[in-house]
Parts: sequence; C-alpha cells; structure tokens
Amino acid sequence: MNMKYNVSGYLQKNVQPQMLVFLLSSILLLTIAAAYLYVLKKPITEFEQSQQTLALLENELQTGLSLDNLIESSQQNIAKLDKQLYGSSQQLPINQVIAFVIGKLDLIADKHEVKLISVKPGMLENRHIFQELPFDIKISGPYLSLYEWLNEIENALGPIVVKQFDISPEQATADRNMRLTIVSYRFEKENS
Repeated sequence: MNMKYNVSGYLQKNVQPQMLVFLLSSILLLTIAAAYLYVLKKPITEFEQSQQTLALLENELQTGLSLDNLIESSQQNIAKLDKQLYGSSQQLPINQVIAFVIGKLDLIADKHEVKLISVKPGMLENRHIFQELPFDIKISGPYLSLYEWLNEIENALGPIVVKQFDISPEQATADRNMRLTIVSYRFEKENS
C-alpha cells in the first residue's frame, strides 16, 4: 500500500494535469484503433461485400441479365481497356515486337491501299517506366487513305506517338508521300 501511495503521490506532484489528460486520451484512442483493426474491420468489410453481392443479385432479378453475362461483359471491357493501354504486342519480347509492328503496318497498308515504302526500327530507349521504340516510316497513297491508315495503326498498335511528320505531293499523280516517325511504348517491366 505504501508503495502505491508513493507512486501516486509522486505522479500528483511531478506530472501536470494536462499531461495526464493527454496520456489518458492517447490510451483511449489507441484502444479504439486496436478494437477497430482487430475486432470490427473484418466484419465491416464482409458486410459491405455481402451488400454488394445482394445488390448484384437484386439487379439480376430486376434486369433479367444473368450474373454470368455481367461477368463476361466486364471481362470484355477489361480486355478492351487492357488493349488500349498496352496494345496488341504486350506479351511479346522486344525482338518480336519489331516484327509484329512491321507486320501490322503492312497489313493495314494493304487494307487501305497505301504503299508501304520502308520501315526502319530505331534503337530501344528507356524513358522512366516505359520502353520507347521508334520507327521511321515512308508511305504513299491518296490523302484520305493515308489518314485512315494512320488512324487504324494508332488503334491497332496501342500507345504510340507520332514524333515527326512530313507530307508532300507525289509528282505526276494525285497521291501523297508521307514520312513519319512513330514511337511505340510499353511498360519497361514487361520486357522479356
């Protein structure tokens, strides 16, 4: 007993009331945080997940769309967004990316009746988290066909940038000659 009195007497004499209030409030906050993290957090997240599942099932009953159709539709949207972000060549090693890009350029040129004169790949460079692969391209054809070709390669190859662009009339025809440098990008961590 005497020891308790000495400790409490010591605390009363040497510790200010503001410090005691601060310590008690800190202990209370730590207890509340621990209770949330170790006792309440898991049931709350499980409850939120069950509410989302219930909402999906109610939506399925109301709309008549099956959950499988919604999942398939979501997967198709994810694949479409993935293709927009990474392009078609995302899984290929860098040496195969060059062949893939040249092949796509040639196929799209044939489709739009554009003459692909030359394609010269440049040196691969790392830019922050991306790999940058330039291609110097020479093509010729009608102006609208060149425009359609350029629009389609942008959609087919994913993230590209046209760095340089020059268009001039071809002599003795209505066609145009176009020289451009496009740069294909992909995430650096995906080089294989």
